[in-house]
Amino acid sequence: MSKETLIKNARVWPSAHRDIIEDGSILIRGGRIVKVGQFRYRADVEIDAGGALAMPGLIQTHVHLCQTIFRGIAEDMPLLPWLRNYIWPLEAAHDPRSLRASALLACAEMIRSGTTAFMSMETTRHTRAVFDAVAETGLMGVICHCLMDESGGYPPIAEDTRDALAYCDVLLDEWGDHDLLELGVAPRFALSCTADNMRRACEYARDRGLLLHTHASEQLEEVQLVRERTGLYNIEYLHSVGLTGPDVGLAHCVHTEPHERELLAETDTRVLHCPSANLKLASGIAPIPEYLEMGLAVSLGADGAPCNNRLDQFMEMREAGLIQKPRLGAEALPARDVVAMATEGGARTLRRDHEMGTLDVGKRANIILVDQDSVHVVPSTDPAANVVYGHISSDVSMTIVNGRILFEDGDFTTIDADALRAETRVQRKELLKRGDKVLLGV
Repeated sequence: MSKETLIKNARVWPSAHRDIIEDGSILIRGGRIVKVGQFRYRADVEIDAGGALAMPGLIQTHVHLCQTIFRGIAEDMPLLPWLRNYIWPLEAAHDPRSLRASALLACAEMIRSGTTAFMSMETTRHTRAVFDAVAETGLMGVICHCLMDESGGYPPIAEDTRDALAYCDVLLDEWGDHDLLELGVAPRFALSCTADNMRRACEYARDRGLLLHTHASEQLEEVQLVRERTGLYNIEYLHSVGLTGPDVGLAHCVHTEPHERELLAETDTRVLHCPSANLKLASGIAPIPEYLEMGLAVSLGADGAPCNNRLDQFMEMREAGLIQKPRLGAEALPARDVVAMATEGGARTLRRDHEMGTLDVGKRANIILVDQDSVHVVPSTDPAANVVYGHISSDVSMTIVNGRILFEDGDFTTIDADALRAETRVQRKELLKRGDKVLLGV
């Protein structure tokens, strides 16, 4: 019989729209929750929460692990020049060592701030290095291999579609049976992929039951260019090539027309909201309350470190709640709805709502403990208001994924943080040297 772990003396918050269980306990066996409530039990391992909030682990559904090492390089720029002049050249300069360091750094930041599962969009090469790195950390996630062809206008990062999908076959052979990690397919966006590329990506993913992940309607210039090239609005065009549906995550969806929103609802497409990145790149404010009113599944992500610069889901929750209020009034997007996006919405997007997103019997033990004694939350007793507007990520005292403690009281259990910091600095220097060569066309 596997060891049992008991979390006791906690304020257990099973889900965003349920009540707190005071002096609650959670029993974990075999990586899953077997009992939740007010009870006493003797287990092999007992964790005294000391009155901390025990809540579902946070889920990020749009993040670029490959970009974390670029943090701070391209500041105060609009999206398309930012991509073409900095991000794509730097992604092209990655090798497996720099990509591994970038992915590990992202995982450390997410674990430290209470993220227990994610969906990422990587670059066009070396995605195996990301799988290897994330597997070491114990996080759960969907790691999406990026597709870009010659239509993006930056040849060093372009890949033939046949070669890209053949590489996905290799990744599936190596990682298709992993318990915590999945492969996804990510044609980057309409301006970097031909219609044929996107259609083939959709066919490939659906034949194998994989999730699809792309960017959509992030900025007005992007929407206008798509219309010039295709005669269609962005969401209309993505629908025409197959990139809508419950297996598709569309990052951003800031600038959408009413008929496009209806299309998203009719196809049950997932919206991946990145409020901080949308503010920093001056993209705008996505109509999230309208999407929720239409029944769309909306989740949260930090996007990449170069356009955020943090991968902090607590910050994303706060931004998500605040930015709607000047648009629609103080009552817009209540805190509990924001927490639901960061937990249940993420689980639904990853097609793992039967396994995560709430603290219910049978689900994975993806749990975070959040200190309730910080001066910036005392004396409020409303968990939603605390989590969205009061707490900061450093209030997370423990992160548990699949029943395994990954972070406890300032220490990582699966990552050597000091060695990672040192290696990241080395790899960034080497990456920038290679990036200079790419930028110069050498």
